[in-house]
Amino acid sequence: MPLNISRFKKLPELIKIISLLTSLTLLIYLGTIKFRPPGMSVIWFTIGCSIVFDICTIAVLLKEYDVSVMAIRMLPYAAIECVGSILALIFYVISTAISISSEEVTDDFGFMVVAIFCFINALIHVSNLVVNVRRWNNGSHHLNPAGSYEYSNYGADA
Repeated sequence: MPLNISRFKKLPELIKIISLLTSLTLLIYLGTIKFRPPGMSVIWFTIGCSIVFDICTIAVLLKEYDVSVMAIRMLPYAAIECVGSILALIFYVISTAISISSEEVTDDFGFMVVAIFCFINALIHVSNLVVNVRRWNNGSHHLNPAGSYEYSNYGADA
């Protein structure tokens, strides 16, 4: 199966590329800050997990496994994407709070830039969550179309 690169020109899939680029920018910028207050490991963990999750989802979208193969235990791809976006959103909000508090302690403007990038990445994951919740809901309505059962509800014939 060839790679479908043209798929990333549209907005829902373009979010993954933007998220990966924002995470890589955040990784580079965080590496240039000299002072490391407590709690920075949470930000490093968030960035690392986000980069791995984005690379995995980009690979799935490139190979078009999201439309051809059902994922883990019959969960659709959109459901797995929603769980990943919720986790990334939670960790990026925590990382934003840690960056803001680190900036107040150290008076280093670099932490404010890191906080802004963490907030931007949180907004990217919110938009990804909204898109995938809509995809998940649209896909689940086709599993049980109306009128497919020959019997009505219990007690409806009485």
